[in-house]
Amino acid sequence: MNNLIKKYRINELSPEDLSELKRSTNAMDNQDLERLILDDWLHEEIDTSSVDDKLLQKIKSKIDQGVKPQSNRFSLILRWTQLAAAVLLPVFVILSFYLYHENTTLLSNEIVVETGQGERASVTLPDGSIASLNSESRLVYLPKDYNKKERNIHFGGEGYFQVKHNMDIPFFINAQGLQVKVLGTKFNLLVRKTDRTAELALEEGRVSLLSTHTNKQVILNKNQKAILDYATGNITVVYDEHIKDISAWRRGDMVFRNTPLSQVIRTIEVNYNVRIKIESEDYLNDPFTSTLPVTNLNEVLEVLEHSYHLRAVINGKEIYLK
Repeated sequence: MNNLIKKYRINELSPEDLSELKRSTNAMDNQDLERLILDDWLHEEIDTSSVDDKLLQKIKSKIDQGVKPQSNRFSLILRWTQLAAAVLLPVFVILSFYLYHENTTLLSNEIVVETGQGERASVTLPDGSIASLNSESRLVYLPKDYNKKERNIHFGGEGYFQVKHNMDIPFFINAQGLQVKVLGTKFNLLVRKTDRTAELALEEGRVSLLSTHTNKQVILNKNQKAILDYATGNITVVYDEHIKDISAWRRGDMVFRNTPLSQVIRTIEVNYNVRIKIESEDYLNDPFTSTLPVTNLNEVLEVLEHSYHLRAVINGKEIYLK
């Protein structure tokens, strides 16, 4: 604590130090705080080299005038304590105001977590819920409002959510064309502006999905997937026994089971930030089943070449399959 006060006096407190100083002062009772101030006042060497000598002498003279000779040593110490408190109290008032201002500013700002191409991130929200973000995704929430009456976030991209169960404080995800409401569950959400549809795949619990375009709402149960059509606002619900394949990107895989090749190519493009053109568009509706890596484009292209007897020609971020 003494070290923190010293660092505060010479303006070398880090944000972490400032938080620790606040916690320490709030935890102390008045007597302990008084003893701390007295000890710091009587024993700490303070650098006065930057203070004008005449001003310093004037301050000393005023203190001397205010301290009358006392036969009782305790009275002298008490007087010094009063003077110390008079000097340091404004300092602590200013410090408290500063801490309050900094905390208020922090809480009023949005927290934004964003991933670029090929990046992934995991975010632990204030209630303990965990959001894992896939490539090119964005999550935003406001700390001062989160986890009070509601748990609200805004999201775009692809993410896997492990939401802490709380019957009293629902969890909302606001995204393009939809709103998700849960109380506690695990699910994968894919909602990109460049796609024609959004998808929610539920692994555990129950989820409410609302189309903000039509106000149509569906309730999903375990192993169900909802597909929202942006153009119409309609929601289709299907059962998927391999629901966990959808979030395989979390372990470094892309899993496809009888998936149209056009969708496979789209997934590869997003993951590797490339553009893929295929010579014969007749292949695009072919069902494709395989597990592809998310970190090895050459291996991905080799699988496509062998599967469809094609040859990949790479030109920067453009790939031509012929």
